[in-house]
Amino acid sequence: MDILITQEVALHQYEVRQNVSQVTRLLHPEFVEVGASGKRYDLQSILEMLAFEPYEAGCVYSQNFQCITVGHDSRLLTYEAAWVYEGGKVDAFSRRASLWQQTEIGWQLKYHQGTYCDAFELIK
Repeated sequence: MDILITQEVALHQYEVRQNVSQVTRLLHPEFVEVGASGKRYDLQSILEMLAFEPYEAGCVYSQNFQCITVGHDSRLLTYEAAWVYEGGKVDAFSRRASLWQQTEIGWQLKYHQGTYCDAFELIK
């Protein structure tokens, strides 16, 4: 589970998100995301969006990770996340689910969905 958490958290980092080779290493070629709006994104649309993603002072804080084995080569990672601004304000609370698949080049994220939720206490 540790490698999946490490890779999931890496995808939250602006520097990683701006590196196409890192993103394409972490995201499965058949990657699909369903955003909070319900809109569906594939790998190509994510790469196009990330190319124009502006830097924003702050970070995604994630906690309460749980990992469920779905198959011999698949794991479902669930967790809570929130955006923490540089000044300490917290918003955009969400519950997230990521399906990771073991491939010949390592674990790759195949499906992700985030749903906004009520505020929760951050575990520090």
